[in-house]
Amino acid sequence: MTKPDLDWQTAAIEAANRIAPSWPLDSLLASSPYWGLRDMPFAQAHHYLHRLAGSGLHLDEAHYRRQYDSGLISPRHLAAAMREHGETLSPDEWLHGAANKPGPENTALLLGDLRVDPAGHAGLQTWRQVVTQQISQCCAAWFDHDQADWQPNRQRSLYRSWLEEMAIQPVPSPDARLKQRLQQAIAGLPKEHDQLFRHAMAQLQPASPWLSDWFYVLLLRNSGWAAWCRYQLWQAELAGKRCSLLQELLAMQLAWECLLDDGEREVGSRWQRWQAAWSVPTPATQACDRELIWQRAAELAAHAPLLAALPHQDAQAGGIGRELHAVFCIDVRSEPMRRALEQVMPDASSAGFAGFFGLPLAIRFAGETRPQPRLPGLLAPSWEALAPPVEKGLEEWGHFQRAPLSSFTLVESAGLTKAGKLLRKAFPSKTRATLAEVDPWLNGEDKAMVSVGRQLDTETIVSVLTTLLPAMGLGTDFPRTVLLIGHASHSSNNPQASALQCGACGGHGGHLHVLLLSDWLQRPAVRAGLASAGLAIPSDTVFLPVLHLTHSDELHILPARSQDPALRQRAEALRPLLDQVERRARARRAGIDGVPDNLDDDALLALLRQKGHHWAETRPEWGLTNNAFFIAAPRARTAQLDLGGRAFLQEYDWQHDPDARLLTGILAGPLVVAHWINMQYFASVVDPKRFGSGNKLLHNVVGGRIGVFEGNSGDLRIGLSWQSVHDGSRWRHEPLRLAACIDAPAVLIEQALAHQPDVARLVANRWLHLYRIAEDKLEQWRDGDWHAAEL
Repeated sequence: MTKPDLDWQTAAIEAANRIAPSWPLDSLLASSPYWGLRDMPFAQAHHYLHRLAGSGLHLDEAHYRRQYDSGLISPRHLAAAMREHGETLSPDEWLHGAANKPGPENTALLLGDLRVDPAGHAGLQTWRQVVTQQISQCCAAWFDHDQADWQPNRQRSLYRSWLEEMAIQPVPSPDARLKQRLQQAIAGLPKEHDQLFRHAMAQLQPASPWLSDWFYVLLLRNSGWAAWCRYQLWQAELAGKRCSLLQELLAMQLAWECLLDDGEREVGSRWQRWQAAWSVPTPATQACDRELIWQRAAELAAHAPLLAALPHQDAQAGGIGRELHAVFCIDVRSEPMRRALEQVMPDASSAGFAGFFGLPLAIRFAGETRPQPRLPGLLAPSWEALAPPVEKGLEEWGHFQRAPLSSFTLVESAGLTKAGKLLRKAFPSKTRATLAEVDPWLNGEDKAMVSVGRQLDTETIVSVLTTLLPAMGLGTDFPRTVLLIGHASHSSNNPQASALQCGACGGHGGHLHVLLLSDWLQRPAVRAGLASAGLAIPSDTVFLPVLHLTHSDELHILPARSQDPALRQRAEALRPLLDQVERRARARRAGIDGVPDNLDDDALLALLRQKGHHWAETRPEWGLTNNAFFIAAPRARTAQLDLGGRAFLQEYDWQHDPDARLLTGILAGPLVVAHWINMQYFASVVDPKRFGSGNKLLHNVVGGRIGVFEGNSGDLRIGLSWQSVHDGSRWRHEPLRLAACIDAPAVLIEQALAHQPDVARLVANRWLHLYRIAEDKLEQWRDGDWHAAEL
């Protein structure tokens, strides 16, 4: 292998590794679009994105100035942020300094960007727009397995399919001579993507120092499809396989650079200007540094009140409630419901645990070749459950809806049946959402249980439960009733509905996990096995599966498989108390979230249900906005604090974790999931053009499940829609990095970090802030050591 081969192959891998995956619509779990940049310090990544993509990791300075003028950011927090950043000026001097000076224009040019001649069939587009759209349309067709009835031949590679399409499609240019030259150049392109790399290196002669950065910018031209290809690679890696799709996408971008190269090499030519732009490094600017300081000051101002209160709370865990213990997902939307439950039932206890309840589950529906993972995206499923197929009538109806010209013929052909459906959607139901509505892949509640519980033997189940039960706060003591509470959301006509489901369940509701777990824990053979392992469950203890509907704050006791009358009796006895809990949790939403403040609970519940059912509702739920904290501690640390639905609450007692094994798992799983959710919301606000999906009203679904276009063309859009983070007048999510606070000795935290290098990098590079409770004070991990937190 020659040296040039080594250069481009290494650079291609480096560029691909900087792309973060984006999950499909049917399992749209939140993920950080900056995951591929986690090896860089936060400030360096900001400068890198600003230089190469014109993007940043903050809002504009005017936003923070308004917060400062209103008192939301105090001079003390600004001064602390300046010290962290190494700024030597006083706050007054700094405030009156070079504010609002624009940074340099993006200098990471592509060769095609230097062409100013008209492009597109009407000559009204730039060449960048033409390239983005042409590659996007090719990818949409090639990756679509579910929507279009006319499918491409996938025995050819993505690159080969693109090349054959280029050969038969007219080049979009109003210049006939240029069109002819481009067609001739297309015919001369190599037939394999690796050969194309060699061809491009020889023709364009990029320099090694900036080769990987140039490749990265090329991938960002279709950043949505690059994220989709990275998802394919992610899944392949989890399965121990290989995937070349990102390299093929990059080869397609490189091919366009070759096609748009006019061949001129003299001084002043496009090629010379392109080379010069890449060869001159662009220094960071004062404006960039100022905005990073403002961003950190906003974080300190928002984090300080809660973080300052945590060390002064009672550190002694209250133990398991004698009558009732409720295990919730750590999701921020669970926190207000937990607080309401503890207020209505003072003798009850609660714990926070990952919403998939440690069950590495995937579901395969009869007749389907692709399973649905229902666990965190970081993990590969270990168990595959079989479920009934979708009803045949629904399947055929979906096929009819996807047929060519269906938008013109469907209503006429279906007649009053379709008209009635449209009319019902115009006047949405005010009843509680059913399981089939929160999980469209289920036909009804009676088919919710899956077969994995029958596939696993008792010994395996007991082995799983001996780890899970202590982690949920259930070891030696068991109450009469244990509530296993998953959560789900319901919104109609929303391609991104999965983003409001449980991230720990792979962008689905948690109902299957709690149904399965409660079924296991009721089995006599399983209880006998647990007793032999030292976990004796009293005969009168029951485990009830419950679903928290987050859009309407309802607690739905699910129908368990067991016919034990004790389950039904206990559920009936609890129902009035759970009704009180729901009402208390819902009451906090009056006057916020677009809800009037003068509604009684019946009217409030009807309105929240209607927001979930209504096909025209663009903002069905705000529950994950303003997430800002992750707290791993006994519930006693937070029980007396109103966390405002902003904290992921993970149960953790370091005194039961001498070797940091539990904490290591918490860092690897729940903390990373929380960080991903936090960064997805962060990115959708600070960089909505690249990492947001635009206006939900303009979304068109691509490939049935892949993602959305905003309108009918352009790049695949990833991230959250504008309506998910903005209410029409202001941002509903303040972009802050997660403040993770752990109640544990320093040595245990450091031991856990040593076993989780990815998390250690996130902390060291300031992608999240790590704090620990040290007796009556708070310390922050910075620069490889613990420091007194500046709050």
